[in-house]
This record gives sequence, structure tokens and C-alpha cells, in this order.
Amino acid sequence: MGTLRVTGIIDTIQFWPLGSSDADTTKIKLIVGDGSFEYKKTGSTKFVKTNAYKDAISRGQVSKQVITTSKRTNEQSITVRLQGIDAPELHYRAAPLKTSNAISDAKRKVFNDTNHDRRQCFAETSTQALATHLKQFANAKGLVKAIFETEVDHPGDAVDTYGRFVGNIRIGAKNIINYWLVENGWGHPAFYASMSKKEIDGFLVAWAKGKSKQNRPGKSLSKDAGAFDWNLLYRRPNVEKPIVFKQGEDKGKVLMPKIFRRQVSWMIAKKAKVITSTTSFHTYLKTKPDDLYLLKDYLANVNKPANKYFLHDFVNSSNKVLKNPEDLVFKEKPAKVVNSKGKTITNW
Repeated sequence: MGTLRVTGIIDTIQFWPLGSSDADTTKIKLIVGDGSFEYKKTGSTKFVKTNAYKDAISRGQVSKQVITTSKRTNEQSITVRLQGIDAPELHYRAAPLKTSNAISDAKRKVFNDTNHDRRQCFAETSTQALATHLKQFANAKGLVKAIFETEVDHPGDAVDTYGRFVGNIRIGAKNIINYWLVENGWGHPAFYASMSKKEIDGFLVAWAKGKSKQNRPGKSLSKDAGAFDWNLLYRRPNVEKPIVFKQGEDKGKVLMPKIFRRQVSWMIAKKAKVITSTTSFHTYLKTKPDDLYLLKDYLANVNKPANKYFLHDFVNSSNKVLKNPEDLVFKEKPAKVVNSKGKTITNW
């Protein structure tokens, strides 16, 4: 595996309640020039500048430029999904209903009217905890020098189906914020088959500490997908009337965020009668199966296919989740990175 390295800047103003970023997806604002993107091939000791992502487009669940340019400031940035962690959702909205004659206009209206941005307990606190941690390293303008790194062989391996770069963000010589978040219990582990055994082992060590932290998401894990608070809505930043928030006031039980995202869609679909009110979460998950492996199988077969399961295999008919976050390894949804002519980018 080679290493992609991107040197950039995190603007701490992006985090809630001043901005909308949460604890597991952050934007590194980049001044994309010489040396911003570098790649070190397997067996080499030297990073070499790469322009592989110039004008590149990610094609997966969405199609988007992997490097975006602000119309207001002309600054360029990439969006990073922090590898190995899933923090409580700050603002999740169910995907819109697909066009179908089987869904009446009345049901579609109820679905749309009910489909607000929803949050989990601890989402606001976790985000603030990360922002406070980063501000220790910030300059007077709230800017933090940061390095994104990920182990990949090809340019497309670094970008997920939503056009986000997936990997670790390091501040200074050793401070990797992915590990910091898990070790301090501000989120749960989230493993994917794109991760190496070494990477997973690092998060398991961090999680051994994080899951015992009191009054934090790690210690507050819920397995009851039938429990849902309709009043937990995203509080949008308001420059004219800043949100007054005290860390910890949003504490409560937290479903694994990946489960929560599917729970939101299930609950709203039931309320709009798009599905019957008696449809179990298990049955709903079967309509959109998520491929996964058990961690113990995956680690024993990193270089060979492990026994495959589906997420609904681990949710029973009473809507109870049967596994912990660290027990599961999910398969990434497919994506590819192409140039401006639509040709897959294969070289650095």
C-alpha cells in the first residue's frame, strides 16, 4: 500500500454551532498548489507531488468534483470522512422518495413534511468537543495546519461513493484526531473492508478506553432501534442569534449512527404510510441490504473473502440490534474517480 498525503488547513469556524460540520466529517480548506497532494509508492521513502485529482470527478451515489471551489472566497477544499469512526449524527435527513406510481401524492407530502434534519443525543456535544480540541492548535484566526493521510494503491481508492476522501487527519507530529475521538468516547468505531488489520487494531486499542468514558456516546450505546425521539431536530447556526449551548445538555442513549440513519428513514416511511405501521426494522432493512462481515471473520481472512452477512441479520423482530459497533465490518459502496473527459484515473 502506498500513502496519499494532503497538506491543508482546518478552519475551526466550520464546526457547529457557528458552522454545520460535525465530529466525523470535516472539511480541510486547502490552498491547492505545489505540494498540496503527494503520494509515496509502496517501498519508497519519498513523497512525490501528484496532480491526479485536478479537475477529478467522483461518481458513485453522487457525482461531484473531489476538489471544490468556493464561489465566495475562491478557496479550494476537500471533504474528509474520518476513517474508523462514526460520531452521533448532527443533521441527518432521509433520502427523498423515488418516483413511483405506488406512492400517492398525499403520502409523499406527509413524508416530505416530516422529513426534517434530525440529530442524535451527544451530537452537539461531540462536535463541540472536537472543535475545542482543535482550537488548542489554532492560530489567532482559528486556523489549524493539518495533514490528511490514507493508505491506498490507486487514486480512486481514497474517495468514497459521496466524493469524500477517507482517512486520518493528523495535527502536528502524532495527534491523529480519528483516534482521539474514539479514545475519548466521542464516537463509535466504524470499520470498512477497505481498512487494513493494522488500521483496525489501532481503533480497537482506542475503543478499549473510549467505551468506558462516562457521559459520552461510547458509554451510552443503545441497541433499541424501536426508541425514537421525534423532537431531536438539528438546530441551524444563526449568526444574528447565536445558539446558546452547554456541553452535555444533549446527553442520552445513542444508537450506532449507521443504524440511526436507517432508523430515521424507517420511522418516516411508517409515519407517511409508505410502508405499514407494523413493518419491523428487520423487515425494512431487508429491502435495502447492507453487506458486511463479522470482525473476527474479517481479521482472520483479510486477504481472502470472509463469510458475508447483511445488517438485517443482526436486528431481531423486536427491533433490537444484536451486535456492537466494533463487531462489524461493512463493505464500501462502489465509486470511481474520473477526469474531465470521463476516463477513470489510474495513475498518480
